[in-house]
Amino acid sequence: MGVRGKVRAAGKYWLPVFPFALALVFAVAPSVAYAEEKADNVCVSCHMELDGVLKQVALDWQESAHGKAGVYCQECHGGNPYDISLAMEPSQGFKKKPSPGEIPQFCSKCHSDPVRMRSHNLKSDQFEKFRYSVHGRKLLEAKDNDAPSCVSCHGKHDIRKVDDPLSPVNRKNVVKTCASCHSDVKMMSKKGLPHNQYELYKGSVHGKAYFEKGDAGVPTCFNCHSNHGIQKPQTLGVRFVCADCHVEQADAYKKSRHWQAAQDTGKPLCINCHSNHDIQKPRLSKFTASGELNCLQCHQKNSIQMETGNALYESLSKAQNSLSNATYALRGIEEWSGSGFQTSGMKDKLGRAQKIYKEMKVGAHSLDAKASATQAQTVAALSKEVNEEIGRMLVELRNRKLGLIATWIVAVFFTSILWKRSKYCKRD
Repeated sequence: MGVRGKVRAAGKYWLPVFPFALALVFAVAPSVAYAEEKADNVCVSCHMELDGVLKQVALDWQESAHGKAGVYCQECHGGNPYDISLAMEPSQGFKKKPSPGEIPQFCSKCHSDPVRMRSHNLKSDQFEKFRYSVHGRKLLEAKDNDAPSCVSCHGKHDIRKVDDPLSPVNRKNVVKTCASCHSDVKMMSKKGLPHNQYELYKGSVHGKAYFEKGDAGVPTCFNCHSNHGIQKPQTLGVRFVCADCHVEQADAYKKSRHWQAAQDTGKPLCINCHSNHDIQKPRLSKFTASGELNCLQCHQKNSIQMETGNALYESLSKAQNSLSNATYALRGIEEWSGSGFQTSGMKDKLGRAQKIYKEMKVGAHSLDAKASATQAQTVAALSKEVNEEIGRMLVELRNRKLGLIATWIVAVFFTSILWKRSKYCKRD
């Protein structure tokens, strides 16, 4: 076989696997290059030979989002990473530890580059948002070094992706991260700010679901205040941020006189009735009770406004009580009777009544007392139908039990007669 024949024979076996071999080369090459870069980088190798915090810097970087993405020391700090004598040389662009006010621009060199961020599926507008935020203005304009910079929330060399459970800005950790400053009594007192938001949030309906139930769907700090673009809480956008989740309540509220008043005076908004960090599950007493966050906080007891409050309270109470009684009665007939009564129709009526009652609680934000009264009548009527049907079942159940008792009496009577008769038969 000639040379040409041998080539053809080799091609016969290798040509089909050539694309797979080529793909393998491209897959392995970046890893090899990364390993070589890591081995040749004097910043990493030198710090690994040191002790304490200087070694920890390199260890943190290795496990960080930057380390895993192949972002090396020189890309942030400059210098020549291939020559130990030039690694920290200013002529090679080496930069010392930046001050707090320099950090945002320091990070934005990469994080404001749309092309570079697109390759990592990240946004490139975070610096602009931070720059005009309440934190950014304090840090960059007021030169307040207590104000947070990027590293205050994300870490320094140990920066991790947001979805990493160990990241301080992960949803499971972000509340405590914000609290690291906002629960600092000395720092907050110096700035005239409260320092109890974290404790208030822990005791709220949101905080209990977050900490005790592990509900990741409830709002945390950044859901209400944003993350990089945090604004003062006095702004209308922050004060009305509840509408982002509570859409139906917000739509009803916008139909009320409260919304009209808020356009002129800035209140009442959600926080004036429900608070902000210390939000509790609302009770019907809110309409009639005195004290903070209740109607009587703003309105006089015998005022026209309180007529609406009292009417809403009466309608909701009527619906709640009738619905509770019917629900309790239905549960009782199912648990106690053991009679096999068909209850699906009653459950359907109660389901409709419960839906209307929920709509009433949402609709109360519109302050439409007439609509609420009409809905309360519907709930009461459906509940009454259920109670009446249960009453008929109880009568039937009682009759069944009476019949059963009578049957047992007759059976015992005839059994005793037969027993006595059997004794006489034995004598004969």
